[in-house]
Amino acid sequence: MEDKFIFDKDPKWEKDSELCQIRKTIRRRNRKTVCTSVLLAAVLLVVTIFGIIPWAESFYWNPDETTYRDGTDLQITLDAYTELFNPGYGTSWVTYHRTGFASYELEILLRSTAQGEMLSVGGSLERNDLRVDEMFLFPEGKDYPLHKSSSRDLPLPPSETEELREKLSSLPEYIRLEATVSFAEMLSMEELLKFMAAAAMDPVTNNMNITWVAVDGGVAGCGMSFGGGTFYPLVDLDYRCFNGPADLNQESLEHHFKSLLRYSADQVEKGRGIAPYGHESVYTEMLDYVEENGVKTYGVVVTASPRALLELMDSVQVYEIRLIDGWVNVG
Repeated sequence: MEDKFIFDKDPKWEKDSELCQIRKTIRRRNRKTVCTSVLLAAVLLVVTIFGIIPWAESFYWNPDETTYRDGTDLQITLDAYTELFNPGYGTSWVTYHRTGFASYELEILLRSTAQGEMLSVGGSLERNDLRVDEMFLFPEGKDYPLHKSSSRDLPLPPSETEELREKLSSLPEYIRLEATVSFAEMLSMEELLKFMAAAAMDPVTNNMNITWVAVDGGVAGCGMSFGGGTFYPLVDLDYRCFNGPADLNQESLEHHFKSLLRYSADQVEKGRGIAPYGHESVYTEMLDYVEENGVKTYGVVVTASPRALLELMDSVQVYEIRLIDGWVNVG
C-alpha cells in the first residue's frame, strides 16, 4: 500500500504542476517582452533626441551656426543691422536658451557708441523666423537728424543757431557732447577721410570721434559705424583684415559698407534676416544704388567737446549741427 502511494502519481497533482510550469513560462515571456519593449523605447528615445531631432533641426537656423570667422551668423546679422540703421548703438553680445524644437529665446546686449552704456533687448528665433523687440530697432527712441543736401529740411533759423552757439560757449570743456553734423555737400569716402584728418590735426577739434557715418542709400537712410574711431571695421565679412587707422582708406570703407549690404541681403533671401521698414528688397536696392552712384556721406554722428563743435559750426563743409546728448567726461 505504501509502495503504491509513493510511486503512483496523482493525476490532479500532475495537472497542477503542468499549469504552474505554463504560468512560469508565460511570466518569463512577459518579462522578456516588457524588458525588450522598454529597451526599444529607450533606444528610440535616444535616437530621437540625439539623432532625428538634431537632423530635423539642421534644416533650420541654429544660433551657433558660423560661416565667417568673426562670429556666429546670428551675431553678424544683428551687428550688420545695428551698424546700418542704428546710429546710437552696436550689438555687443547675444545669448540664447532653447524653448522648443528649433526655437530659442534671445537676449541681445546693445552698447551705446557714445557712452558705452549697455541695454538689454529681447528677441526670439523660431524655425528661421528671427524677431526682435522694437527697442532693438529704435533704442530709447533717439532721433538723429541728418539731412541730405538735396532733400533736407530747412536749416536751423538764425535765432536757434545763435542759441546753440551761446550754449556751446557756456559749457565747460569736461562736458562731452553727442551731435549730428550734416555736410553742406555730399562727401566721398576719400573726402570724408580728409575731413577727419584735418580735424585730427586741429588742436581744438582733435578730440572729436566720428561714431557713425550716414550713407546715401537712395531708398532708405543707412550708414556704418566707426566704433569710436579706434579700429575699423570691427566686423569684416569678406575675410579681409584691416588692422587700424592706417588701413582707413576709400577702398576699405566702400568695401565694408557694401559687404554689410550683401550679407544682409543674402540673409533676407534665406529667410533669416531683418527686413528694414518691412521691405525685403531694401538691401539689394541700396546696393544697386551705391554701385551706380558711389558710397557718399551727407553727415556724421560725433562725440566732441563744446569748443570742437563751436569750431565745426564755422566750417564751410558743415551745413548744420544738432545736439543729441551730453554727459560729464570723467576719463
